[in-house]
Amino acid sequence: MSGVYFINTVYSKHSLDSVTPSKPEMGAYNSGDNHLSQRSNVSIQRGATVLEDRSEGCSKCRSENGERKEEEIEAKEMLKSYVESATIHGVSQTNGPEHYPYRRRIWLVLVLLMAIILGYILYKQIALRYEYPIKTTTKVSLHSELPFPAITICNINQFMRDKVPDIPIVKHVLFYFSEYAKMAFGDYKHNMPDLDNLTDVSGEELKRILLDATPRLSDFFHQCRWETKIYNCEDLFRPINTTYGSCFVFNGPEVKPENMAKAVGSVSSLRVLIHLSNNKSYYSRLIHAGAKVIVHEPYQMPYPETDGFSLRPGLSATIAISRSESKSLPRPYKAYSNGYCEDTQAEGYANKLSEYQTYTTIHCLAECQLNRTREICGCQYYFSPGDFPVCSAKLTLTCLLPLFWSVRTDDFMTCDCPRECETVAYSADVSYADFASQFIEEQAARDSVTLFQEKLRENIVDVLVSFKTLNVFHVIQEPELTRTTIIGTLGGQMGLFLGASILSLTELLEILILLMLRAFKTCAAWIAGRCCVRA
Repeated sequence: MSGVYFINTVYSKHSLDSVTPSKPEMGAYNSGDNHLSQRSNVSIQRGATVLEDRSEGCSKCRSENGERKEEEIEAKEMLKSYVESATIHGVSQTNGPEHYPYRRRIWLVLVLLMAIILGYILYKQIALRYEYPIKTTTKVSLHSELPFPAITICNINQFMRDKVPDIPIVKHVLFYFSEYAKMAFGDYKHNMPDLDNLTDVSGEELKRILLDATPRLSDFFHQCRWETKIYNCEDLFRPINTTYGSCFVFNGPEVKPENMAKAVGSVSSLRVLIHLSNNKSYYSRLIHAGAKVIVHEPYQMPYPETDGFSLRPGLSATIAISRSESKSLPRPYKAYSNGYCEDTQAEGYANKLSEYQTYTTIHCLAECQLNRTREICGCQYYFSPGDFPVCSAKLTLTCLLPLFWSVRTDDFMTCDCPRECETVAYSADVSYADFASQFIEEQAARDSVTLFQEKLRENIVDVLVSFKTLNVFHVIQEPELTRTTIIGTLGGQMGLFLGASILSLTELLEILILLMLRAFKTCAAWIAGRCCVRA
């Protein structure tokens, strides 16, 4: 066993931070065994280094554990300080004196209950906002100048009898489309002739014949005055083709915006003398005698059958108009109880109508009915707009006439025609007087004044149109709930339930952030401590 030695090393333990080996108790070394002695020394040194590292790690762990406990104490003190000084009512009472059993717990429950109620109210406010409720406000704006509206005037007598050609099928068309036939017989089939025995007239020819039979501007107007100056009526009015036939419009769509008439006071008025030529009347859509006056925006198409004021012959009528504007909210708000409005003023809006330059509900309904007629008959009514083929006289009687007599409100229910979001409307106060007194009539006869030689009470209508006031009545829709109103409501509810304010919430937010940071730091220290123990 020569050459093998056992080294018994005794360690002197002075402290946890220093470990030094003592000298060996026994053993003999020879020169041949120096390498063993060197290896043993290296092992001893490595062992000492490991013990030193572990000792240092444990010291660090104890230090971090101590710091963690200190931070926990500081967090509790911070929370206690907040509870004692919080401006939210009731919070300080959760750590107040126990005047009776469970006082702190009762206050804690009350504070939590108020916070829950406040959260519920906030939730309901936000949920209600996304239902997009609307409130309506009204106001009156004062103006020194207003754009004058378009004034369309039609002779209720659509056709001049002496201009209707003696073509039987054309006369049948006018008769069966008249209100007289509907009122007198109640059935469009009454006494309908055998069309096979009548010569047909093409659609384009029928349209030309009927337009030629309508009153001429020069025959219809006797005198026209704008403000205080008398004008040639052809300089003020333009013919306009409507579903009622040919009418005449002042300040209409063909007038450039810079040339539009404006009202700057009571002197800005339009006055016209109309000659109805009742002695030449014929079958018309309406059975009345007189004139129809429609006040509308220049871009709107007038509909004499349903709109405007009827003025009988022999009258002097004064029409005092007032302007009103409405502005509804576009999507996602429901401007009307049954749906949304059409935002024609939106950027990039494209008019979905093909026969009208601007979108209005009336234009849309008219085009919807027009498309229905075109689909069923393959042609259209002779006074309808567009380049679609016009029905011949026979097709007018066999296809258009039944549709004309059977039109119901339900026919328009399938039309996708929401009201426009922004509209302008005119209301009017109409007053009447006889056109001329008996003395004036007698004096005019003595002076041989041409106008008064006519049968005044049968043919003449005097119309004066002016603004009643330059004030504009506005009806405006606004969101009932906005971020601002929600914040205001929340502030009021916070004050009611918790006596809190924005600064109170800032205090709460501050303490929550500080506690979260300390919790994160404590968690990180705890994880580091676990790693030290495992090492």
